[in-house]
Amino acid sequence: MSLGTAARSVSPPSLFDHADDRHDHDTEPTTALGSGSDEPSYDLKPPAPSISHDNIEALSLRFFSLDHLDVILRDHNLAARFTRFLNQYRPQHAQALTRYRETKKAMAAVEYANAIAEQILAAPGHPPYVAATLDEQFETRSAEIAEDLVDDALPAYITHRLVTLVTDTLVKEITGNNAPIMRELIPSLAEVYCVTDPSIRDNPIVYASEEFYNTTQYGREYTIGRNCRFLQGPKSSNSTVQRLIKALAAGQEICETILNYRRDGSPFMNLLMTAPLYDNKGAVRYFLGCQIDVSSLVEGGRGLESFAQLLARDRSESRFGGRQKDAKHALSDLGGMLSEEESNMVKSQTRRGSEETGLGAALPLSHRPTRGGRKILGMDDTAAERGLWPDRALGPSGRLPGVYQNYLLVRPYPSLRITFTSPALRIPGLLQTKFLERIGGPHHVREGILDALSHGTGVTAKITWLTHSATPGDRDSMGMQGKPRWIHCTPLLGSDERVGVWMIVMVESEEVTGALNRGQQLQQPLQGPAVEGAANSRFTGGKLYAEYLRREGKPGLEEGSQYGGSVRSRAGKDSVREEHREREEVDDQFRDF
Repeated sequence: MSLGTAARSVSPPSLFDHADDRHDHDTEPTTALGSGSDEPSYDLKPPAPSISHDNIEALSLRFFSLDHLDVILRDHNLAARFTRFLNQYRPQHAQALTRYRETKKAMAAVEYANAIAEQILAAPGHPPYVAATLDEQFETRSAEIAEDLVDDALPAYITHRLVTLVTDTLVKEITGNNAPIMRELIPSLAEVYCVTDPSIRDNPIVYASEEFYNTTQYGREYTIGRNCRFLQGPKSSNSTVQRLIKALAAGQEICETILNYRRDGSPFMNLLMTAPLYDNKGAVRYFLGCQIDVSSLVEGGRGLESFAQLLARDRSESRFGGRQKDAKHALSDLGGMLSEEESNMVKSQTRRGSEETGLGAALPLSHRPTRGGRKILGMDDTAAERGLWPDRALGPSGRLPGVYQNYLLVRPYPSLRITFTSPALRIPGLLQTKFLERIGGPHHVREGILDALSHGTGVTAKITWLTHSATPGDRDSMGMQGKPRWIHCTPLLGSDERVGVWMIVMVESEEVTGALNRGQQLQQPLQGPAVEGAANSRFTGGKLYAEYLRREGKPGLEEGSQYGGSVRSRAGKDSVREEHREREEVDDQFRDF
């Protein structure tokens, strides 16, 4: 996933080519020369198009703007949430935030002073009075602090909020409580993946999911063998790109929100998560890329309250013009920047003055202080929300947030061997074991999973995740313990159009993460013409499972049992029990996986 220029990559024609020549062949204008003009013309002078999905580039500029940061800091509840985020996940920016808020307060005080000075009638021919000016070095330093926050702290916070929202949507989807509108707002959840190989020059894509091709509009022939930089475009953030380059060069995980472009040139907001895949010696063998199109969450500020406020303000200013600041408005802006302690001091002085002069009761109703906005108490980030992100004390560890905390990469059928795992699942005895040997639960679920994996069909299932590998006989004879889990399996295809690896997202708890329900939940027997194997008349579940056991050299069960095959001997069962007892001490500490 290196982001330099690929020598052999030739970009396809796009809408960015010859952008300046688009109007060369336009017809005669069709709007008025100006308001009230009576000159003959066909020019109706239409206004510029409003911000929409088609110009998501403009939204992106506002999304990661200083104005957006100011909107967050003007709202006490949003500011408190932003501050908590920085203290926990970006403490290096906490001091910069404090300095920035102080500089904004100083600037507002200067504006207020000058607004009062403007009210003093100047001598004829004399310009309005100026009570205060800002030092040039002060302004320069303030701009540097603001740039630092906008380039790094604000994007990190936005990404944090989007991950939280996306994860919450996944929870509702798997529990059957999701609203249809959310499926439209966040399409292809847990479906868009690619795997790159850093051992090959330029770190090209070697596997990608079908939804990767659908989302980006780039076909397999163009995608496989190329670096993923082809998704960048003219308005992609340079700061974000540089962070991606740095993380990949260091072999570290990273989560960013970046403006990318499809093959037809249309932009989309991409919630991108990449993580290194380590072998048993700790060496980075591949990089995993997970992408979610969050454009619909950005439009209209649907996914972020602060951005909705900013867009509403932009619409108001566009319609009615910018507000002329008088002394009262300037004072109101300054008051909104005061800390709680400073606000209480001002209120205390104001209350004391009113009591001493007796003017408080004499004020007309329209001039009395209004009640403040609703306070939000005891609703800080929940433990579940904090659990979506790796603890900062872990440092670079390959961990991803939200639903991607637990995932497996499994070789295609018939191997189905667990080859890579997320750090949360990096436990003794899991790597290089057979995926199906970890699956417990109803027999028809295991058969359905095997059938889907053998046919390259994506599948979502609720399972019992066993603490260590087990054969069908083990499950029956010992009643092996396990934990309820949901798995979401997506095939990644290579240049030969065959499944090269399975990306399997594992969901531990409905309160923490969720997984997309593809409509093929395996809690009930599989049905429908699209399902083959366990629910198809050409096969029986016993035959399919027996074939898998035979291929893997596993002893089966006696014909007529629920698994098929032959019955394991008592001596064989005793040896399995002994092995189970020996491993129990080690496995007990990993019961949660």
